[in-house]
Amino acid sequence: MALQIGKLLGALLLVTACKAGGLPDDAKTTVLSFTDLDCAECGESMAKALIAEDGVFKTAFNQRKAELTVVAEPSVNVLALAEKSKPKDEEWNLVAGAGKGAYIGWATPASGLDVKQVANDGEDVLDLKPHLASGKVTIVDFSAKWCEPCRNLDTAVLKLMESRSGVAYRKLDVGDWDTPLAARYLKGASVLPHVLVFDQAGNQVATVSGFDLPKLEEALSKAAQAK
Repeated sequence: MALQIGKLLGALLLVTACKAGGLPDDAKTTVLSFTDLDCAECGESMAKALIAEDGVFKTAFNQRKAELTVVAEPSVNVLALAEKSKPKDEEWNLVAGAGKGAYIGWATPASGLDVKQVANDGEDVLDLKPHLASGKVTIVDFSAKWCEPCRNLDTAVLKLMESRSGVAYRKLDVGDWDTPLAARYLKGASVLPHVLVFDQAGNQVATVSGFDLPKLEEALSKAAQAK
């Protein structure tokens, strides 16, 4: 069995696994969609679990679409096999067919918080400056809906903003690692979330990669004290 895992695969397949040898002529391709998925790792795990099953020749998980493609013998009930392999403590579900995949929604900001969605699905943003909040410390968060640490950071930032005044939050969904937005701003980044912190005058004072709340709070204090 060959297994390939990569950060950059044309924004398509996060995990592809296949067994040695060619595919039989009667091999059947089935697409399953995850609903209420909370992170890409769940799709990765399912792709790895199914490739180990008899009669399954190839699996591929598309993290942006939350879809799992399985090539197997015609007699294999792929949906039933996947449901059997689903961990009991997971709340997401699987449905047959493409185009139905979705991740769970993110936390809703409390009323009055300065939170704006600047970009969706990797759409390019030529300049961040027009989106910064004048007179406030601004958190610019590059994240993705399939990234669980991103979701955790988002929840933490919203909670933090309820007790810290003078902070604005700008969210940019990169879509994947090869989108126009990622190409412009994530060249040196290796993990998500990737956060930039700006002071009240619009000067960048810190970069925080990954889910690191202590470092983020330190950066916010530094930005608030900047003159």
